[in-house]
Amino acid sequence: MDRRSFLGLTGSTLLIGSLPKSVIAAAVGDTNLAAALISLSRQMDGYVLLPGVKNFRYENMPANDRYERITPFAIAMCKTPKDVVRCVHFCRNTGIQPTIRGGGHNYAGASSSRGLLIKTTLMNGISSTFVQGKKRIRVDAGALNRNLLANLRGGEWMLPIGTCPTVGVAGLTLGGGIGDNSRWAGMTSDCLVETDIVLASGELVTANSNSNSDLFWACRGGAGGNFGVNTSLTFDLVQLKQKEITIFGFRFGGVDRAIEAFTKFDNIMQTAPVELSGFMGLTNQHPLGSDSQTSVGTTLSYPEFSIDGCYQGSVSEARDLLAPLISMANPLGSLIGPAEFWWAQISYLAVPDQPKHGFAECARYCNSALPQTVVAELVNRVMNAPGGTSDAFAEVRLMCWSGGSVINGIPRTQTAYVHRNSTTLLRPAVWWRETPRGLQNDLLAWMNSTYAYIQPYTQPESFQNWPDAVISDWPQAYYGENLHQLMDVKTKYDPHNLFRYSQSIPVRSHPVGAGLANPTALGTA
Repeated sequence: MDRRSFLGLTGSTLLIGSLPKSVIAAAVGDTNLAAALISLSRQMDGYVLLPGVKNFRYENMPANDRYERITPFAIAMCKTPKDVVRCVHFCRNTGIQPTIRGGGHNYAGASSSRGLLIKTTLMNGISSTFVQGKKRIRVDAGALNRNLLANLRGGEWMLPIGTCPTVGVAGLTLGGGIGDNSRWAGMTSDCLVETDIVLASGELVTANSNSNSDLFWACRGGAGGNFGVNTSLTFDLVQLKQKEITIFGFRFGGVDRAIEAFTKFDNIMQTAPVELSGFMGLTNQHPLGSDSQTSVGTTLSYPEFSIDGCYQGSVSEARDLLAPLISMANPLGSLIGPAEFWWAQISYLAVPDQPKHGFAECARYCNSALPQTVVAELVNRVMNAPGGTSDAFAEVRLMCWSGGSVINGIPRTQTAYVHRNSTTLLRPAVWWRETPRGLQNDLLAWMNSTYAYIQPYTQPESFQNWPDAVISDWPQAYYGENLHQLMDVKTKYDPHNLFRYSQSIPVRSHPVGAGLANPTALGTA
């Protein structure tokens, strides 16, 4: 059997394990690697995929098309924590770099690799119990937000998670985890009480406040892929404030309305009670019948500006808080009314499933309202951005999910998540689908330019769960004064920097910013 014949096969663990070593060697290009791969595949409770065999392309497909062309050496579909241990030993013994993927939603491509892709998607179990009157839930590494919502729906206990159902709970948590309920319920990482993790040594350990407490501290905001492979996470859930909440949504058209609504909601959120949460966005997508040449001073429907959110309280209370928006004339649409809590999370606030696409986004924290002149410039920037269709567009969003006494009441160094003195997150972003590379580059250049523009008006801090290469000061921006303690933890548990990517926490023997030892292992396509 030659290489072409091998690549035409539909294979699995048994196939790899039963083929002659010479055939595997032809596929991977090395006899010793072939022997190690055969040994790994025969030990796995899950299975191993090689390029060309059945399901490889599907399992390698990242959420972001920017990294679609990065092909790993092999994909290990782990079914148990022991499988993860076996994969880590394989990488240690062969020199193949491990890369971890649960939900497959790393913005900057850190879950794509030319090494061994360790996938935990088959490990998606969820179980719960009560401890001292609180509901506690254990989530395996491959579970998605969607799985967690389905498990909790209808009950009186929740976990504050993000708005994308397809995001992995593990990656979300390890970088902090933020969403519509964070202001009153805390960051996802604040609810973490324990995690099991396979270290670079291949040892499976438990980290909590009593055991490996420094590692536990680092896992609460130190970002995934730095210290090992987390195989499960255990959380104390938060009890619902009430089963019926208030949801709201506003749409405004034209530059003047966009500037006015942006400024008003931004100001509302600086002093709003923690029960109020929302996000607003401006995009250069042109509605049907709009004038693509409109500029500042016009009142046409383009651009359209949206505000959506929720309030853990009554409609009348929400109306009082949102009065400055409600009083604005001629909205394109408005909604404010009651909703069952779980319906709101899943059907109204959650991001709908998206078609296959590429994107880039980054953010900077704010702890005061943006000046109206800055808002006006952001509106102009969006209107003059490349694209402008449903297949290629630019946007600016203000995520009003941070701030308040619950998040900011925790000292900055108590957990690795350091961003404890902000009120909002300002996020420029671009999105495309089946778009020429030239337009993609134009969109990326626009985002980079807009990110540079907002820096003087924001805090020198960025959200580590929304990483991007444009964030050149990322070590301080992501981790602030916690960086050096994170480096100590990294050096202790992964002294040879086995787990690394372009913005990974370095060990003490490496300079800050040199997290990636082998650039080809990540790729920047």
